[in-house]
Amino acid sequence: MITLYQRTDCPFCWKVRLALAELALPFNPVEVGLGEVNPQVKQLSPTGTVPVLVDAGVIIWESSVMLEYLHDKCATSTLLPDVAAQAARVRSLHAYSDKCVGPALRDLVFEKRSTTTAKWNKQLIADSEQRWLQCQDYLEVQLGQADYFGGTAFSMADCALAARFGVAEAYGAAVDQRHPALVSWYTRVQAGDTWQQAYPLGFISST
Repeated sequence: MITLYQRTDCPFCWKVRLALAELALPFNPVEVGLGEVNPQVKQLSPTGTVPVLVDAGVIIWESSVMLEYLHDKCATSTLLPDVAAQAARVRSLHAYSDKCVGPALRDLVFEKRSTTTAKWNKQLIADSEQRWLQCQDYLEVQLGQADYFGGTAFSMADCALAARFGVAEAYGAAVDQRHPALVSWYTRVQAGDTWQQAYPLGFISST
C-alpha cells in the first residue's frame, strides 16, 4: 500500500490526497507536525520536508512528480488529458498553482497562523490578498466555461488549485464573488466525494 508522509493542512500534501481520492487509491497517512523533524522523512527526502510518497520501493519527495506517478500508475486516470496540448495546459496550471498562487497567499497564511489577531500586520495581509485576487483574475479567464481546469475531468491542476483555494478559505480569503466561473468551480469541487475524503483534519491557528 502507498504510504504518504504529510502534514494534513499543507496544500502540497492536500493535492496529493485529492489525487489519491480521485483515483480511489488507498494509502496509509503518516502525520508530521509543523516544524517536526521526522527521521523517516529526513532519510527518504533530500529536503527533509513533506509530502513524501512511498509505494513498493518507489520514493517520491516532489509533489508534482507524485501526481504524475499516480496518473501513470492508474490506467483509468483522467488527471491528465490524452491530447498533448491539453496535457501541457494542465501541467502549466499545476505549476501556476505552486509557483504563483502559493507565494501570493503565503504572507496571509503565515501571518494569520503565527500570531494573534491583535498583532496581525494588516498591510502585509492586504498586500497578500491583492496578489491572491490577481491570481483569481487569471484563473477566471483560464477556466472559462469549462467544468474543470482539465476540461470535463477533474485534473491534477484541479487537485493543486482546489487545495490552494481551500487553504485560502480556511484563513478568511474565500474565492471572490466577482469571479463567477471560479465560484461555480469551487462549489462543484466541494460537493464531490474526493473533496470530502481529502479534507484536512484541521488548520494551524495561533489562537
